[in-house]
Amino acid sequence: MAEHPKIIYISAFRSSFILKDEELLKKYFQVVSLFFQPIPRWKTPWSMLIQLIQILMNIRRCEAIVCQFAGFHTMIPVILGKIFRIKTSIVLLGAECHNYPGIQHGNFRKKLLAEATRFSFKYASQLLPIDKSLAIFENHYDKLEPLNQGFLGILPNLKTPYRVIPHGFNDQLFRPNRRPAKPNSFITAASSIAPPVFQRKGIDLILKAALELPECEFSILCKNDYLDAAQLPANVRLIEAVPYDKLPEVLASHAYYIQASIAEGLPNALCEAMLCGCIPIGSNVFAIPYVIGDAGVIVNERSAEALVTGIKSAMNNAEFTWEKSRMRIQKLFSTAAREEDFIEAILL
Repeated sequence: MAEHPKIIYISAFRSSFILKDEELLKKYFQVVSLFFQPIPRWKTPWSMLIQLIQILMNIRRCEAIVCQFAGFHTMIPVILGKIFRIKTSIVLLGAECHNYPGIQHGNFRKKLLAEATRFSFKYASQLLPIDKSLAIFENHYDKLEPLNQGFLGILPNLKTPYRVIPHGFNDQLFRPNRRPAKPNSFITAASSIAPPVFQRKGIDLILKAALELPECEFSILCKNDYLDAAQLPANVRLIEAVPYDKLPEVLASHAYYIQASIAEGLPNALCEAMLCGCIPIGSNVFAIPYVIGDAGVIVNERSAEALVTGIKSAMNNAEFTWEKSRMRIQKLFSTAAREEDFIEAILL
């Protein structure tokens, strides 16, 4: 049996979707996984030196380099890709295509990180954004500047080829096991709710909306490193982060999912919640309206009033059903489609 081709797989953090892609790649390749330690920042030059040595030790007979996200950890890979004529792909997930100084978000708000990201974009063989909005997007949901986002909105003269390959979601793991869910129950998720994530994820709006909707119950799935639970509205509860395999049970126990973000890529939690049967309510930014489609409500203005109106619309529209939410994600974001497109993009 012929050996699988060898590739180098590089990441700067270890999230569920990065680990899923790593497992996918192992079906087709000999995968050398290299982790770039991004913090503390003063160690970045040392981390880059270590990365250089690691890649040089493994680059013999390597046929491709695949990087997740873009930043300091992708500079050495794209340089070596050019030198050794090895195809180097960068999967784009969100923040590296954003520039929001007002909420301290996005690679392009920091001078050195912006230069590292720009360099990586320019010299990569290809870019693989998980949604077309990460290529170019005009944000009219909020008054934050600049208006033009996405790597082509920020770098209009960039010539690097790109191909949109969305994530795929496991509809066997994420299932509506608790339908019907508790009426008027809403959930949102965030890795953290400390500033600036508190505003970027729209947690501030959700808390204001909760005060206007005492008949509803709101859950925030998060690492609580900011809010005092005793100061929350009576109808809001915080749920500590749960293991990934327990997440479907938590999501499926709620009737609705709120994604009130200012900036996103392709929000995994929203897609997973919809597979679990949650009716979605989301802001009109990046991939969110495409994900939701006709299965839920799009909020066009960043305000508590607009969010409350959206919530009421979702509650009062019989056309929004858990079946419709689930079927939309199954149709748009299958794991089989991502696998086929991802492997093809790396090999060809």
